[in-house]
Amino acid sequence: MPGVYPRTSVTALEQPPWFIVGPLAELWNRPVRELAHVAPSAFGPPERERHRIYSLLVMALVFHYWNGNKRGAVGDYPCRRDQRRAGGFYAGGNYLGHNIASIAVDGHGRLIDFDFNHNEIFCSSVEHAESRLVRRLFSLVQLRDDWRPSLSLRPDVPKHGYSGALQDVTIYTTLEPCAQCAGIMALGRVRAVIYIQRDPDMYLITHFLRNLTRPDFRAPLPVSADAFGFEYFEQLNDAYRKFVRDVETTPFFISQDGMIDAAPSVTSFLCTDEAKRLFGRASEELSRLSVSHRDFRPVLGGLAPAGRTLTNEEVWEHSKRFLEYALSHGHRGTPHRQ
Repeated sequence: MPGVYPRTSVTALEQPPWFIVGPLAELWNRPVRELAHVAPSAFGPPERERHRIYSLLVMALVFHYWNGNKRGAVGDYPCRRDQRRAGGFYAGGNYLGHNIASIAVDGHGRLIDFDFNHNEIFCSSVEHAESRLVRRLFSLVQLRDDWRPSLSLRPDVPKHGYSGALQDVTIYTTLEPCAQCAGIMALGRVRAVIYIQRDPDMYLITHFLRNLTRPDFRAPLPVSADAFGFEYFEQLNDAYRKFVRDVETTPFFISQDGMIDAAPSVTSFLCTDEAKRLFGRASEELSRLSVSHRDFRPVLGGLAPAGRTLTNEEVWEHSKRFLEYALSHGHRGTPHRQ
C-alpha cells in the first residue's frame, strides 16, 4: 500500500527505523563483520574427541549412501572416474538428492535420528537435510520409535511444550546450513549446529541469525568443525576450492548429446571421487577409532545430569550401532542408495 513506508534518505538510515528493534538496532551502525562474527567455541581434548565421533558418523552415513549421479548415470563425469562401471554407467542409480546428511544428538549424547537432502526425489529445492531432520524430530516428540524413546517422555527434561522440545539438541551436518535450514533450526530452538564444510553461497547466515536473536528466542550456536580440530573440514574446503578452479577447464559433466555442466556448485563437488575419498576415510576412521577420554561425561546447561550422559566410550559404541541401524532398516522410506 503506497505511503505505509515513507521514503527514507540514506542520511536518515544512520538511525534505525522504528520497526528495527533488539539486537539489529544495537548493531545497526556497526561494521558487517561484527554481525557475522560468532566467537569461536573453546573445546578441551575430551569435548573435541566427542564432537569428532559424531562428525565421523554423519560423514560415514553420506559415504555408505553415496550417489554422485547428479546428471544421471550415463554421460561423462571427468571427476568421477573411480565411480564409472562397465558399459559407461556410473555407480549409484537414481539420484534422490545431494550427498548432504544431518544427525541429531540429545543432551545425553544419544542419537535421535538422521536425514538426507532429498531435493531430487521430491522435485523441490527446499528438501534439505537439516530442515527435514527438524521436522522429523517434532514428529517424534509424541511418539516412540524402534531406535530410542520419544523426546517428550524423558522425565529429566522440564516440560516446555513443543517450543522447548529441542532445546538440548545439537545437529551435526556435513555442509554449512542455508537460510531456510538456519531459520527452521532457530524456530525449533535447536541448541547448536556443527557443520563439516563451508558453503560460500550461504554467507554465514547461521552466524547472522545467532547475533540477531535474543536469549529467549536464540538461533542455534554455529560451530565450524575446525573449532575442534577436525581435519576433514579444511580438507573438504581445500578440495572444493580446487574443484572450482578445475571446472573452468574440465567440466563436471558432459552429456551424450554434448550438454556441458561447468558450474562450480558445491553439490557437484560432493559427487566427485575426491569428495568420496574423504568421506570414505572418515567412515573407516569411525570403525577403528581409539577413544582416549573413555569416561568423559559432559553436562549441558543442567539439562543432562552427568549420571545419565553417555561417556565418550559409550558415544563411540552408540554411534557404530546407530550406523548399523541406519544402514540396515532405518531408511525412513526414501534412502539414498549405493
